Amino acid sequence: MNKRLNLLIVMIVLAMGIHVAKAQRNIGPPSLTSAPQACGTLTNGFDFTAELSPGNALPTNNEFILELSDATGSFANQSDITELGRVTGPNNGTAATSNINFTDISVPTNANSDDFRIRVRASEVDIISEISDATAFHFFDDNLEIILNGRDEIIFCNVASFAKEIAVEVRDENDNSVDVNTLKWEWLKDGAIIPGENSPSLIITEVGRYIARVPLGLCNNFFNPLNRSNAVDASLINPDDITIVTDDDFSFCPDEFKELRASLVDFSYNYQWIKDGEELDGEISPNIILPDNDFGGEYTLRIELSEDCTLITDLVTVTNEGSSITVPLPEGLILLPTQILTLTVETDAPIGSTFRWIRDTNVLIQGITTGPTIIFDVPANGVGDYRVEIDALFPDDPCMTMLFSETIIRSAERFDIVIAPEEVVDCEQDPITITLTEMVGITSTGDRVPLTTEQFDFFDFEWFNDGVSTGETSLSLDVSRSDSGGSFELRAVFRPGGLPDTVSNNLPIDFLSSDIILDITPPVLEPGESVVLTAPLNVNFTYEWYVIENGEEVLIDGETTNTLTVTEDGNYFARISTSLCTVDTQTAVVGGPAALSELIPNVITPGGNVANDSWVLPNSFSENDVEVTIYSSNGKIDFQKTGGYNADWPNDSASQASELIYYYIISRSSTVVKKGTITVMR
Repeated sequence: MNKRLNLLIVMIVLAMGIHVAKAQRNIGPPSLTSAPQACGTLTNGFDFTAELSPGNALPTNNEFILELSDATGSFANQSDITELGRVTGPNNGTAATSNINFTDISVPTNANSDDFRIRVRASEVDIISEISDATAFHFFDDNLEIILNGRDEIIFCNVASFAKEIAVEVRDENDNSVDVNTLKWEWLKDGAIIPGENSPSLIITEVGRYIARVPLGLCNNFFNPLNRSNAVDASLINPDDITIVTDDDFSFCPDEFKELRASLVDFSYNYQWIKDGEELDGEISPNIILPDNDFGGEYTLRIELSEDCTLITDLVTVTNEGSSITVPLPEGLILLPTQILTLTVETDAPIGSTFRWIRDTNVLIQGITTGPTIIFDVPANGVGDYRVEIDALFPDDPCMTMLFSETIIRSAERFDIVIAPEEVVDCEQDPITITLTEMVGITSTGDRVPLTTEQFDFFDFEWFNDGVSTGETSLSLDVSRSDSGGSFELRAVFRPGGLPDTVSNNLPIDFLSSDIILDITPPVLEPGESVVLTAPLNVNFTYEWYVIENGEEVLIDGETTNTLTVTEDGNYFARISTSLCTVDTQTAVVGGPAALSELIPNVITPGGNVANDSWVLPNSFSENDVEVTIYSSNGKIDFQKTGGYNADWPNDSASQASELIYYYIISRSSTVVKKGTITVMR
């Protein structure tokens, strides 16, 4: 009986084991169904599926979770496993195989490997699928733009070998810079990967076509060309291969079509044509059309192919087989009352050539040339359109050239004169020379016609400073710092009379130095308080204020006066501009008691207003070995003291601080340590 009972128990246990085995459900390895690789962007997604074996129902709240391994395909470290997505069910019992489907799954933004593997895990029961085969997962932001070498080609010439660094930059969809070190890189030369090169820059030493790209494994072709830069060609140019060419030879008649061309035409290059050693203004194309007059000479062409290669071609000599007008008439002239205006042209036409002077349509005079210069005296009130025509003598001129030059002569109702500095002005410059730069006659139709320098002799000139005559009558004026500047005008009077006097533009001259020190009041920024920075005041100055942050100059918006109220510690300076130049003040260090500035004030405001009545120096300049000397604007000593300086000036000023500008020198042990200016503002 016991044997039968034992056998029954064994049979029951076996039956239960078989039932449990049938109830246990398995999940096959998941696979990517929508594409061969998961090449992800910000906008796309992918579909995956896995087979769920038949069996009993699973808990209704069970979810299937799609998980991604680490980049090597391992699930060993839980922290390296990424959840890609989850779905609820299918959780019903079934006698047939069913599918677990995951749709529109995004690729993680840090994914970049061909060796990822995926699996499916049930949330409520202990079921984990088989692991998939290796599957490529790569993400790339397709809004990024990769730029290599600024899109510039690399061209070398006149070298046997070269070495040059090229680098990538990355811009986002808003054209903001992206840190190139956040991406991986690989380099290709002539389509082949360069082994071992994976930084965002590359030293190249060979000609070829170079591309940098973000390596995306099996997804490289999917993202091409988004994940790669522009191609940059590195080449060596033989200078002898670039020449100046023309259709026939370099000899022309004036009336022929005359074109010179570069043998190498690429509009990404910079061209400059040069004639007889002088650059031709505006001639910056690969070709040049020569004028009818004065085109003979020696031509070269400078071509800037890259920053590493600038070539100048061999010169070619262009011959004028005919004749030309070498000095033409000006485009327009003003005829002053009582003036006899002489028109002059010069020509290389053979002596004995016929010429004609024509006003409007009437021939005024004609004759035979006796030299290179042909002149004509325009009578008073002889306004009109003038033309000189020259028929070059044959056979001395085989082209039988017909030459002409034209000008328009008008009378002026009034004049306009412009004064300006003689040269670009440095704020430290002393003196500044200002001069008459332009004088034009204005016709009844509003045309502006420049006067000749010879016509200046018909006028009397006089310089004025702030409305007061300086007594100077030349065409230029030196303004020195000791004159304290001011506003200058030049007045012109037509000596014969009958035309209105003329006054030039008003030109303010203000001197600045490069060592302007800002006043800080109070000198210490107490908690919850503010300090005021003050720059020299001048109605002709414009002001910008900056604070230095992380070594960069940051403009403080809206601050355009000579003062700035500061409530935070920092380094500040003002950028002061006059009509002629711009300087930056010295940097003012604003801080609490521990950061008390050692800067020397350069502005005082005496007059009983308590603040800034005296010139106060930092304590370090009150020692016995320090000498303070202050000079008036004419160079005389206004104050001098050795040791023990204690805000003694301007109380002890020899001039009673009556001038606007003073100069100081501070010496320690006979060595100059500080110098600058003091502005007295009342």
